Amino acid sequence: MALGRRTLPRAADVFRHAAGSVRRGGGLSTTGRRRLLVGAVLAALLAAAYMFWFRDSSLVSVERVSVTGLTGTEAPRERAALIAAARDMTTLHVDEDALRKALAAGATVEAIHVTTSFPHAIRIEVVEKAPVAVLAYGSERVAVGAGGVLLADVRPIPRSLPTVDVGALPSGQRLGHGRALRLVAAAAAAPSVLRARILRMRELPGKGVVAYIRNGPQVILGGADRLSLKWTVAASILADGTSRGASYVDVRLPDRPVAGGLDVAPAPADDQPDAPPGQPVQHGATTTGTVPTPAPQAAGPASGAAGTAAPPAAGTVPTTGAAPAGTTP
Repeated sequence: MALGRRTLPRAADVFRHAAGSVRRGGGLSTTGRRRLLVGAVLAALLAAAYMFWFRDSSLVSVERVSVTGLTGTEAPRERAALIAAARDMTTLHVDEDALRKALAAGATVEAIHVTTSFPHAIRIEVVEKAPVAVLAYGSERVAVGAGGVLLADVRPIPRSLPTVDVGALPSGQRLGHGRALRLVAAAAAAPSVLRARILRMRELPGKGVVAYIRNGPQVILGGADRLSLKWTVAASILADGTSRGASYVDVRLPDRPVAGGLDVAPAPADDQPDAPPGQPVQHGATTTGTVPTPAPQAAGPASGAAGTAAPPAAGTVPTTGAAPAGTTP
């Protein structure tokens, strides 16, 4: 009797029959094991065909490329570089690292997002680093992003950026460690709405980092630690009507913020009365913000708006052990 021709079973049928054999007999029969082996071989061949041929074949090559998100003077060159790099890829095998390398080393790109449309289209969305401040040296100005990355191709420079004065513009692509980087980091940590109101960032002896607010007070941040918390506290105080008219907001100690009408620099030695050790001297009326502060313990009644302590009489020194809330630390 002639043997009939046997056809190669499909991988799905092999696995289905193998699973049925396991359920019926508690183990694989010889036929079941053979079918499972054939199915595994088929799956491996299909995976190899995909990995080593189909995903890199001309059947799915990139033919149409759209690029969005690029701005600045270098945008045309960067767009052309991305398109050229993308056309060496396929819609099933996109190499984002290769796209990044296609851009110049100084490209101010935060991220690249790629969307493919099978079989031949690709869309590249570029997220650029946003400027957070502008470095100024005489008439020269250059935008700078978070982390001190110079954004030389950002033109025109937005007028709403805080200014950081420098002795010379950096020659590299990033700020070195130092005063300018600390000021840029402080500007980057500010809420975007509040950052747009900052005219200038400076670092002053005895105060540390200071932000000068347009039509508002100075914000004294002190060191470059806990910047997000300090800005959150400062924003709360600036939004509170009781701080209106203050010339400074001191958040060097964010759990004890101060808003006052006078500069916090110490008075000259001839004008500043002596105080016993541990006793602070209060300069002018102060107003605390909306952030809770320790309850006042100073003798004497409070006057004015809530949170405003009356200034001591001229030539007197508070004699209580604790400073009233809102006094300068």
